[in-house]
Amino acid sequence: MESDWKKKLREYRNQINDIDKKLVDLLNDRAIVVMKVKKLKQKENLPLYDARREEELVESIVKYNKGPLYRDNIIQIFENILRNVQILEKDENL
Repeated sequence: MESDWKKKLREYRNQINDIDKKLVDLLNDRAIVVMKVKKLKQKENLPLYDARREEELVESIVKYNKGPLYRDNIIQIFENILRNVQILEKDENL
């Protein structure tokens, strides 16, 4: 018979797996929209990188945070997301 803590641990891990799958889907959805922005900006001969927009985005995102992650954690996570999406923007095949 499985002990209560092992059962609970398995349940928590399953929850984490489900959340991770949703995060991956959402990150890919976000990347698709970013690629649409890239195409629009290219069509209009606008620069791809907008430092002001990035700053506004990060400021806006930290307002959504209700914890337990710290503000700095959220900033680091989103800065990493933004850097990785910039790699996609530089790909001429996309």
